[in-house]
Amino acid sequence: MLGLGSDESFRLLYLVLLLAFVAMGLRLSRGRLGPNLRHLGIWALIVLSLVAVYAYRAPLMRFAAPVMLELDPSRVVEVSDPDGGSELMVARGNDGHFHVNGRANGTAVDFLVDTGASSTVLTLADAERAGLDITALSFDQPVRTANGIAYYAEARLDSLEIGPWRLNDVPVSVMPGEALDTSLLGMSTIDRFSSWRVEGDRMVLVP
Repeated sequence: MLGLGSDESFRLLYLVLLLAFVAMGLRLSRGRLGPNLRHLGIWALIVLSLVAVYAYRAPLMRFAAPVMLELDPSRVVEVSDPDGGSELMVARGNDGHFHVNGRANGTAVDFLVDTGASSTVLTLADAERAGLDITALSFDQPVRTANGIAYYAEARLDSLEIGPWRLNDVPVSVMPGEALDTSLLGMSTIDRFSSWRVEGDRMVLVP
């Protein structure tokens, strides 16, 4: 909701409905008592239900996570772990790989999770969209690919966001032209998490 995390979304919704409840009470206080009490009771039940949902938001989010991931496998869903911390969950795509909707310098970038890549790699198009000056890049670093030796450029992002998790001043590699079809989320970024694991068709990242 509006780019907010799950906790912030619940708080915002709670406050909006609470204000609506108070405003409705003030408005109805100027009318007839009988219908007003009935309407006020309905709003009271709505607010109490919202409080109950907010109080149990952690297990509800964990319960809803598989549904959210099924609807959008590339979505990074934040859930609470049994110890009160948080985890980020990503679903395996139809192609058998994990894809992540991230933000490079605030720009949406679709990453393919590649645990075999030592660094996070941007395509030239994604690097340009992220605001990097591609004319100043020096493609002088060799790397062996399936098609032979290619040369990449070293660069840095001001920020890289994976769900609600944000890194600042992130080193990345940029591949030239058509050398890469999609940007890669490599181990230089994944290892910045405290831990990560794969559970069946779910990848779990622990900030």
